[in-house]
Amino acid sequence: MQKRTLIQLLINVLNKFDNERNTIFNKEKNTYLGFSNLNIVSRAFTLNNYLKTLNLQKGERVAIISENRVEWIITDIACYLSGFVTVPIYTSLSESSIKYILRDSGTRICFVSTKLQLEKIIKIQNELNELEKVITYNNVENCNTDKVICFDKIVDNEKKIDSKVLLKEMDKYNSTIDEDDLLSIIYTSGTTGIPKGVMLTHKNIYTNYIDYLKVLDVNSEDVFLSYLPYSHIYERSAGYYLPFFSGSQIYYAQSIDTIAVQMTEVRPTIIITVPRLLDKMYFKLLKNAGEMSNGFRKKILKYAVNLAKENIPKKSLKWKIADFLVYKKIRKRTGGRIKYFVSGGGALNKSIGEFFDNIGIVTLEGYGMTETSPVISVNLPSKNKYGTVGPPLDTVKVKLADDGEIMVKGELVMKGYYNNPEETSRTIVDGWLYTGDIGEIDTDGYIKITERKKSLFKTSGGKYIAPTHIEELLSQIPYIDQVIVVGNEKMYVTALFVPDLSELKELAKNLKIIYSNIKELIESELLIKKIQQDLSSVQKSLANYERIRKFTIIEVPFSIETGELTPSLKLKRKYIEDKYKMVIENMYHKI
Repeated sequence: MQKRTLIQLLINVLNKFDNERNTIFNKEKNTYLGFSNLNIVSRAFTLNNYLKTLNLQKGERVAIISENRVEWIITDIACYLSGFVTVPIYTSLSESSIKYILRDSGTRICFVSTKLQLEKIIKIQNELNELEKVITYNNVENCNTDKVICFDKIVDNEKKIDSKVLLKEMDKYNSTIDEDDLLSIIYTSGTTGIPKGVMLTHKNIYTNYIDYLKVLDVNSEDVFLSYLPYSHIYERSAGYYLPFFSGSQIYYAQSIDTIAVQMTEVRPTIIITVPRLLDKMYFKLLKNAGEMSNGFRKKILKYAVNLAKENIPKKSLKWKIADFLVYKKIRKRTGGRIKYFVSGGGALNKSIGEFFDNIGIVTLEGYGMTETSPVISVNLPSKNKYGTVGPPLDTVKVKLADDGEIMVKGELVMKGYYNNPEETSRTIVDGWLYTGDIGEIDTDGYIKITERKKSLFKTSGGKYIAPTHIEELLSQIPYIDQVIVVGNEKMYVTALFVPDLSELKELAKNLKIIYSNIKELIESELLIKKIQQDLSSVQKSLANYERIRKFTIIEVPFSIETGELTPSLKLKRKYIEDKYKMVIENMYHKI
């Protein structure tokens, strides 16, 4: 049996595929620059040798604060070759959050991408006794000092190693690493409190990767377009390790706003995504259908879009006509080669998933968490059930607690929380990890997530409310960009909305609302009346006590920088409720 380490997976890649073929691509200006496995691993060897000159020992921590780029991968490989433990950190975090993570993890070396990230570290460096050196991926002024050095200064003199020599060296490295050795400490987003450092081992990631391959047909012909951050274990695992160790190519998106253009350039076969991207694509299609000038083309587009909302056989004449006239053109905008989107990190709207499926774009929704390396379950291409997150992966055991909480067991479960044995013992009991999610398991073994346990609240009338379900319904309204449902220990349920301004202005135009600024618009009686009508429409399936009775429109979007969102774009409910306490109270005291 092969050793279950990432080094072994890297050895497998180097043995199986053409090491001179470019596998990682970064877009600079209008050109994609490619890097081969041989180039990447040779640089990783050089960097590894440098880190050892700093007397870095196995098990010591190395932080990475960077956007996705080839240097991230080189650093990651350089670290796991010698058992240095990576601590990935979101670039969006503040100095105080970064300081907490670096201090708690005892990080000795920190890699940063840009001058902006370096400046964050410089501001807090004197408060971090264990931090010895900062290495910058970008060349910045005065970076070659005792404390700061440029990445290129280290690896520019690297020599490409012959594949045979390289493999011999890899075997030596592999002999020093055990599958239970710590690979990475990943700090959770902290929606409910102080971030916790999740300890993941080589075995955790290795077994999750092998389970992926039993579900997803990923090979050297595949092309991934990566836009989610490697700081999140979801993208690091499914958008980096999965394609890299399978011989696939990875292209980096410049941002979420450039994805539409880059899909046509890269022509990806797989995109690891979150529901927000699919929501945007869906609403843009609906908007385009509504905005076209009257005529035959508009009628055809509207007909095809409406047909896609129905579940009709793809062999039917109606579908074939719609496909010929509309659907294949939509698929062409994604590059025309998409095998599937893989959606995670949040709940996928069932109707949106079915819509894309009906136009020939399959979306496989999955479920996981940082503490499970991360994937617990994913829908099968052969049996995709929208509204569920699929069956557990092959080696994963799942059961429900008495209150419906999902419990997970298997080699994907983390080693524990770093420096936090009390929280570890509360989360993992007799080998079962308590996820904090409430769910159901159907007769096919498919899991359905119904609510986050900690987000459930109870009205003063004693009714339990699952806010996520209501928020998903409200998010179907095109001009609602962000929403949080509140009502704990209150008489009824209310909500805070952040509007999509372009959609809101379009709505105002259709309603012939005259306004001079956004404040006037969101206070318009005509607009409020229209929103109330739309709320009544989407909430028909809810019980009376679940329905939104009052709402307030918030002008400023929830963001990571202002504290309302985690780096993985989840709502920080308590923070938002505290920040908007007076606004919320007004919804319960207005006559």
